[in-house]
Amino acid sequence: MKVRSFASVLLLAVGTPVLAAAPPKPDPSPSFGETLEVNVVNVDVYVTGADGRRIGGLKAGDFTLLEDGKPVQVTNFEAFERAARIPESDAPAAGTAPAAVPPPSSPAAAPDPENQLSLVIFLDNLHLRPEHRAHAVEQIRAFLARNSRPGDRVLLATNDVDLRNRLPFTDDRAALDAALHAAESLPTFGVQADQDRRTAYASMMSEYKIWGCSQEMVQPVLSYAAQAQAEALRTIGALKLTINSLAGIPGRKALLYVSDGLSITPGEELFEAISTICTGKAALQGVPVQTPFERVPVGAGNGTPYEAQQAALDAQKYSVADRLADLTAHANANRVTFYPLQASGIQGGVATDASFDASERILQTHDIQQIQTTNLRGSLTALASDTGGRAILDANDLTPELARMQEDFETYYSLGYTPTHRGDAKMHKVEVKVKRSGLRVRYRQSYRDKPALEKVFDRTLAALYHGMEDNPLGITVEIGAPISGERGQVSVPVSLRIPLFKLAILNQQSSYQGKLRVLVTTRDEEGHASAMRQVEVPLNIPRKEVLNAMGQFYVYTLTLQVKPGPQHVAVAVRDEIAATTSYLSRPLNVAAPPAVAR
Repeated sequence: MKVRSFASVLLLAVGTPVLAAAPPKPDPSPSFGETLEVNVVNVDVYVTGADGRRIGGLKAGDFTLLEDGKPVQVTNFEAFERAARIPESDAPAAGTAPAAVPPPSSPAAAPDPENQLSLVIFLDNLHLRPEHRAHAVEQIRAFLARNSRPGDRVLLATNDVDLRNRLPFTDDRAALDAALHAAESLPTFGVQADQDRRTAYASMMSEYKIWGCSQEMVQPVLSYAAQAQAEALRTIGALKLTINSLAGIPGRKALLYVSDGLSITPGEELFEAISTICTGKAALQGVPVQTPFERVPVGAGNGTPYEAQQAALDAQKYSVADRLADLTAHANANRVTFYPLQASGIQGGVATDASFDASERILQTHDIQQIQTTNLRGSLTALASDTGGRAILDANDLTPELARMQEDFETYYSLGYTPTHRGDAKMHKVEVKVKRSGLRVRYRQSYRDKPALEKVFDRTLAALYHGMEDNPLGITVEIGAPISGERGQVSVPVSLRIPLFKLAILNQQSSYQGKLRVLVTTRDEEGHASAMRQVEVPLNIPRKEVLNAMGQFYVYTLTLQVKPGPQHVAVAVRDEIAATTSYLSRPLNVAAPPAVAR
């Protein structure tokens, strides 16, 4: 009777998750025990000679690895090289026994999850012009059709009004080709950004004609820079969320970011135009600028003077350089490598001379065009160099550059080490040196040592967005009948059935104790995710009931508040003592409950 009583208490346990406003922070070590998790940092290294060709055959002893300037021991080392292809001229001579090959009936070996490639193609429609996207996507489609490895997975995401996953991870090349073709019909906003810049410039010049070099002249540029900065931050946020969802996926992760460029300092070219006008540089360069109306003297109560030297300082207020640095650090923390592709090719993302009219001659000057070009390319270069990838710039024929990207996927060295710190949430600088002279290396420049619970948070997002499950605790999920909720929402009970013998239980004075943590999040059919919710669940088993209890299940029920329609739920259950976590992903088709007759 006592055992049945204990089991019934477990089966009736109901939990109410609490809202986590931010990614969860690590808890202090439990009073009843501390878990030691092995923390291995892997650094992928690409080695080339002075001619750019890959260098193979290196050993662990050929590398020196440093963290924060101090040498660390390489404990894990692997060299990956593209399988050699034997040309026809090198075929075995007559009478020579050919190399043994597997019989045709032998099944293909399953890909190693740790070496499997997950590639995200990210179309930044917010910063793309339609003709540039069409040119880039056409070449990407053709390249992928000719070059693919069995088991490699590709996902297509777009950033326009919202971040959308247009195609989940797949190795179906036909499905990917169709998705890329369909993406070419989506709206882009690069042309609108060009128009916004020109409108701001026209307004600036209109104010200049009335007020001269004044605060009134600067106001349209301030408004434009703020808007452009907000759009850049939207893209950075979408990239960060994409990286979050990749965190728990095993193997190597790469992000092909297709864009005309993301300005590091939005609006800086217009601030330079102000400086050029107000310092008289425009006249020296032979660019005609209409003289302000003399009937309105600046500073006479009708306008606030503006010092030209202030323009450069004001421009830096809109810089997104720090946020880009945070993004690359976040990518490094999740072992994601950026391959930015500037879709505008050799034009560099800057509008051509033919697109300007006579009143916009100042925007054609070398200094202003150089500032705009440097801003657009600088962000792409930073994304690549800081994460160990390659930036594809000034290339109208993308095939050679895409081939070099694929070579990165197939030929590299993996160096692993165990840091002395554990989950300190700090950034750490990584440096790799090759002892042989004349060789060049690329690798991620830093990583963030994420706390264990933050890794669980990110891994849950991977289950939510990509269906990546891992269930070492043997948990089963049961979805209950929906119940009418408030404000048009539906309450859906979700029961988690957890075998007790799978959990770590510590022997305390009067009972056996354990500790679980449950995290849950949902996503609707439009890709919008709910806030991550989490709750701690203590376990307490009386000593005299522990033997029978180990054959029972702990059932934890949580209630989701969702809107009717297709949904997806991801749940993580972490055994805090054993540091073992199950990740589960389930689709939900939530029907509205029948109306109650009155």
